[in-house]
Amino acid sequence: MNILTRLLLIPTLLMSFALSATSVSAFSDVEEGSPYFVSISYLEKFGIVNGYDDGTFKPYDDVNRAEALKMLTIASGLFKDSEIKANEAEEARPFTDTPSSAWYTNYVAAAKDEGIINGFPDGSFKPTQTVTLAESLKILFESLGDIAFLEDNSEHLYNDTSENDWFVDYTAYAASEGIVNIYSTNTISPNQDMSRGYLAEVIYRTLTSDQYLFGKATYYGSALHGNFTASGEIFDMYAMTAAHKTLPLGTMVNVTNLANGKSIEVKINDRGPYGPGRIIDLSEAAFGEIAAYSTGVINAQVEIISSP
Repeated sequence: MNILTRLLLIPTLLMSFALSATSVSAFSDVEEGSPYFVSISYLEKFGIVNGYDDGTFKPYDDVNRAEALKMLTIASGLFKDSEIKANEAEEARPFTDTPSSAWYTNYVAAAKDEGIINGFPDGSFKPTQTVTLAESLKILFESLGDIAFLEDNSEHLYNDTSENDWFVDYTAYAASEGIVNIYSTNTISPNQDMSRGYLAEVIYRTLTSDQYLFGKATYYGSALHGNFTASGEIFDMYAMTAAHKTLPLGTMVNVTNLANGKSIEVKINDRGPYGPGRIIDLSEAAFGEIAAYSTGVINAQVEIISSP
């Protein structure tokens, strides 16, 4: 199976499950309302992520380089867990700190052979060191192999990234696809330590980025009720409508709250929002169907249903 086929297969499988408000997580500590509820719940169904013997996932725990390597390479379809275990080799010691007896060494050796990882100048891999966002993106995208990185990264540089950073191709592409969070400070925190939950979110968004748009969703209401929208229609805060920066006016989209799986179908009849990382601005009534108003801003996925 070639790299492109691998990339396309997993999203197709994931889409065979319709997101709904009745989705239930397999883990006792990933409940509806968790920011990673949708991503962890659905990746678990396909064995891409798993939890602990006590039934938890521990979404806010840090994930180390060895754990991340296994999750990311299996998610990409590059390696199968059963194949890695079957190919155990006593002499496998790809780095000075990856003994042949360690559970992760065969994954590390296979990834090194594929040129996905190189280790550190001192010959170590530092398997127990917490992985960063930038490192995670490198492993994932190198595993997928056929990523068409941006020719010009200038539109996807943030207050904490520059064109000279070693990871800029990875972070710029990820940001352009909505794979990573863009914070209100116009930052992405590329060197942040990754949690198990955020890593699952990055994997989920990557594998479904050809199906969905990702970003922050907000709402607007009474202050603009009765005003004209960009389409010429009168804005009605009680109607199922939304604003988007570029989608054709009249486009119908389905918006899902990634914290609970609740969805709402809306029509794009206005332009906006324009804050960092924000992808869609829902009418007050539409937002209330999928989230509490007190949340203000949510992580959402947007699926295009029809165009005008």
